[in-house]
Parts: sequence; structure tokens; C-alpha cells
Amino acid sequence: MHAKKPAWTIVLTSLAALLAFASLQPKPCSAASCPELTLIQEKIWAAFAGRNVVAKAVEPSPVSGLCQVHVVVNEKNQILYTDASGRYLLLGQILDTQDKKNLTQARLDEFNHLTAKDKEVLDGLVAFTLGPETAPKMVYFVTDPQCPYCKQAETTLEAMASEGVLQVRYVLYPLPMHPGARESCIALICDKRGHEDFKNNYKSDNQCSEGTNKVDAAMKFMQAHGISGTPTYIFADGTFRSGVMDRTALENKLKAQ
Repeated sequence: MHAKKPAWTIVLTSLAALLAFASLQPKPCSAASCPELTLIQEKIWAAFAGRNVVAKAVEPSPVSGLCQVHVVVNEKNQILYTDASGRYLLLGQILDTQDKKNLTQARLDEFNHLTAKDKEVLDGLVAFTLGPETAPKMVYFVTDPQCPYCKQAETTLEAMASEGVLQVRYVLYPLPMHPGARESCIALICDKRGHEDFKNNYKSDNQCSEGTNKVDAAMKFMQAHGISGTPTYIFADGTFRSGVMDRTALENKLKAQ
């Protein structure tokens, strides 16, 4: 296609370009050489006109020549990169091929961190659990009964729970685009149903206040922490990850807990 690109796409580069640019820089960014937050916010407003992107902090990145910009996009934490002048904004993930780490994701995990008090609240929002209490690892699983990706994620969770290596604490988060999901979640809680009923798309007319309040509280909690989709995994260290994780990725994350 030869249509004119939106202005904000012009300032974004691929990861390959980002790393190529960074590799040419002779010295790493220091805090003093990174652009001021107010300047970066002006650049972002100009580049992402009409989009709700707010710059929260600018700091040196792990890669020479790049500064890291913590932004919030529609209440969700994201990371951009920039040069010392603030002229260029770069979108991508920095992968450390030597240590086999995603440095961008590691930093996002630090931003997306629930406190001990948050986790106490979260415990009160659990609808039911899967797997033994004696399991060595635990994860909160934020899910919607009509979410197809959640069902894909559950295959791994069910296997690990049946092996006794993981306890899964289900938090129900019905998405507005799924008709009947909210009513189903409320009925599950009101009728004190568990995992099997959840899988079988349980329905009932019981829309008690206990179930309604718990579902509403869960939705409010997730939205307050920038969690807008399912599935989302919340880990014991307070970090969370949205999107399906395969078993290897999940086990690697759990090992760090």
C-alpha cells in the first residue's frame, strides 16, 4: 500500500533498527545526558496526536546510546526509547542475547507490580482454585468464561495443577464484549461452583449481591492496575503478564518467584 502513513508511525522503528542505532553509539546514556521529561512529553504529544500517552519518567537504558522512557498508554505501562536529544522515539524490545533475557519485559515487570496489600485484596476476589494448597507454586489467573485464549492457557494450567506443582487461583473478569459472561461469573460465585462448572459455561438465574459485588470489585481492581484483557497471570512476587504463556515460559517465570 502507498497510503500516507500517520504521523506517529514515522517516528517508530523496528527492533532491528533500534539495536543497529544503539550499536553505533560510543558511550552509554547517563542520567545527565537523557532528555528532560517535559521535552519528551512534548515530543510524544506531537508524535502521538490524539492518543492518550503520558510520559512518567526518563532514565538511562541498558543499551549504549539509548534512554528509556516510561509511558502510560490508556492506563497501561509501556516503554519507549529515545536518543540523548529526544528527537527520535523508538518502539521495540531489547533482548540480551548473551544472558537470554528480555530487558524491556523485565523493566515492565517492575512497573507492573502489585503490593502486599494489593495481593491481600486479590485473595478476596478469588472465585475458586484449582490444584492443591500444598503445591510449591501459585498463580492468580484472571479469566473470562468466553475468552478463547483463556481456554488455551488453561490447558497448561490444568496439567500443572493435576501434577501437583501449581495452585491456580481463578479471578473472574468478564469482558463487556462477551454477552452473558458477567451473569455466568456472578452465578458461579453465588452458587459456589468451581472449575468444572466454569469450563462447562455454567449458567443460573442466581445473581446474588455477593457474586455481583465480587465481580464488580475484580473488574475495578484490574482496571485500576492497568489490566484490561484476559488471560492475565498474576504471580506471587506481584508482577503480572497478559496473554497466553506456554509451559516453558510459565515455568521459567515461576522459578524466579
